[in-house]
Amino acid sequence: MIPLTHDQVTELVRYWQAGHGLEVDGIAGPLTVASIEAARRHPPKRFLACPLPVLAGDRHAQVTSEFRPADRPNHNGVDLFYRWQAGDLPDFVGDHGGAGTVDGHPKWVVPLDTFAIAAAPGRVQLAGNSTTGYRVWIDHGNGWRTGYFHLTTCMVAFGEPVEQGTPLGLVGDNPADHDGRHLHFELSPIDRYAPVDPVPFMV
Repeated sequence: MIPLTHDQVTELVRYWQAGHGLEVDGIAGPLTVASIEAARRHPPKRFLACPLPVLAGDRHAQVTSEFRPADRPNHNGVDLFYRWQAGDLPDFVGDHGGAGTVDGHPKWVVPLDTFAIAAAPGRVQLAGNSTTGYRVWIDHGNGWRTGYFHLTTCMVAFGEPVEQGTPLGLVGDNPADHDGRHLHFELSPIDRYAPVDPVPFMV
């Protein structure tokens, strides 16, 4: 084993704090230590399915950008795409297309006519347009809510009950930066906007 440097430990503490709604200062103070101990005693209950459907050929969406990476500390969720395959549309990179390139084709894509789906049962807390496309928030009745962003349509309304897998809207691109069609997915406590990494809560 290789011992971690002080800077590496500080970065790990920052990552933990960012992912658990704490003040991000890199110092393992009482609140940070308490949250680590609480997580050890009570690991997160995994209750979220993938917010994108399984496509033909058993194609599963993948998380391609992590929660609050060092180069994007305000990225309060994760992004999901599928690996691009020949025949997928769109078949170009950029605005409303895919992301990255492999031999001139997209590396990642959400094919046209793919719906974001509810990751767990609940009730729609918010549904409407924003500067980053349509978005939906669902209250899951357990203290948590999930957010679905960059939709081109919205198929649910405020107060509507949803089941796991209910279509919420067509997935599109973020019109603010044109970085390729994808779903941005967030998890936050219901009583305040304090996003945490949704991946540990996903089945």
